[in-house]
Amino acid sequence: MYDIVIIGAGVSSIFTMLKLDDKQKILAIDSGPSIEERLEKPSASGFGGLGLSEGKYNFSPYLGSNLSSKIGDKLVRKQLAEVEEIINTFGGQSALKYQSDADSHLSREGDSPIHFLDCPTKHLGTKLSKEVYTNIFAHLSNRIEFLFNNAVTNLEKTDDTFRITTSENHVFYSKKVIIATGSKKNPSLDNSLAELGLAYQKKRIDIGFRIETLSETLDPILQNNLEVKMRSGHLYSYCMNKFGRVIKRNLHGRVTPDGQNCREDKPSNNLNFTLFRPYHFDNEAQMNAYLDPLFHKINQDRGRIIGYPLHSLSSEFKPRKKIEGTLPYESDFAADIILDDLLKETIAFFHCLEQVSQSKIDGNTLLYCYDTKELGPEIHTDISFESDVPNLFFIGDCSGVTHSLSHAACSGLYLGKALRD
Repeated sequence: MYDIVIIGAGVSSIFTMLKLDDKQKILAIDSGPSIEERLEKPSASGFGGLGLSEGKYNFSPYLGSNLSSKIGDKLVRKQLAEVEEIINTFGGQSALKYQSDADSHLSREGDSPIHFLDCPTKHLGTKLSKEVYTNIFAHLSNRIEFLFNNAVTNLEKTDDTFRITTSENHVFYSKKVIIATGSKKNPSLDNSLAELGLAYQKKRIDIGFRIETLSETLDPILQNNLEVKMRSGHLYSYCMNKFGRVIKRNLHGRVTPDGQNCREDKPSNNLNFTLFRPYHFDNEAQMNAYLDPLFHKINQDRGRIIGYPLHSLSSEFKPRKKIEGTLPYESDFAADIILDDLLKETIAFFHCLEQVSQSKIDGNTLLYCYDTKELGPEIHTDISFESDVPNLFFIGDCSGVTHSLSHAACSGLYLGKALRD
């Protein structure tokens, strides 16, 4: 009998484990590989979850979750500061750190059509992220049991005891269960939750063009900063990398363009970021029925990326300077993959950007199709992340409350302290 079984070994559960009582008997189960396996062969799941990717932590209480409405703005700020302190403790001191400056003179000149967000950022990059989470695993493995390459296929509750069954036919019993599976799909676990009387709300996924342009393009806005975070209408910017590159990412079987910072490879002459727009679906099946045909057309089962110069999608933007893309792409105009609402709002955003920066957006700017950010559907939990089933907790992205590394970590810290106290 365990005191706590944690389903998932990603960022939120790791930060929970760091705060749990050493005297408790704890088991963490993950469907993905161990940290050692992930270092040898890249994987989007396993110990560390998406924390082993670009490792960008945004320390704003307003960007990355609904945590402030759940536990309060002051407490979120306190937890974010502790997340950064923990990252530094385990080797992340040398990460890039910069401020997305909302106090730019541009944002103070009248009613700007673009809202600039104040957000300190710590950017580890893939290499340093792996070092940090390797160090964390070495620390945790002395007091917590881990079981990898096992998906939880059934979760039952009898009286005050949970029975957990895995894909490899392991059976465990526990007094408490924490679900921290991120945005990973597990239909068997979802069925178990439904049988326990729990239901998810609507599913959200953010889809956007990964945009690549010359690094100088946003200098009037960036000034001395490496990143600026922007919102306008439905759209928001994400993961800006000055002098970085665009790379491929395989997530849930879909190959998408992703951003990489300038430390990971030879610096480029470009800047890249994604301009996301939220899309809502009644359930995950409906979302997949929309996404799977779209990405089948894009990827063609060979990892293809489709990209377009901006001028080929809108004659309003004239080509001016040569822009060498950092990711190979095809401009397949017959593919029928353009999302009209996203394109219309992106073009409107570019016009707003021209107005704010008082400079033109080059028609050779590249738009890669499509970056995605999947948000877990929200499930009802109280202030301590406890669901309507007593002693069953949901944290991180699978709770629907958080959708960023830093805020997933915050939810883990908060729950770990609550269970310890």
